[in-house]
Amino acid sequence: MLLITNFLIGFAIILGSLSIVGITRGNKVSQKTWVILWSIVSFSFALFLIISAVLENEIILNYALGGSVGYVTAVSIHTIDHAVNECRKSNSH
Repeated sequence: MLLITNFLIGFAIILGSLSIVGITRGNKVSQKTWVILWSIVSFSFALFLIISAVLENEIILNYALGGSVGYVTAVSIHTIDHAVNECRKSNSH
């Protein structure tokens, strides 16, 4: 039970962090600020993944695995948003 909890916590932390930054950017921040924030979260997570692999601790690896799924989910939502916007643009012409 503890391992699935760690997985879910890792998932929530990364997906939540990227949601706070803005998965689809929106109009709240400039594109430059958004790219900087997204990059900081991404590089920090990449460093965490490297440390997790080096430590080979099962609990930490479950946080990392959950975070990886959270990251892929955020990128998928971001990509879908681009596709939907492109469809709207092509349909409005």
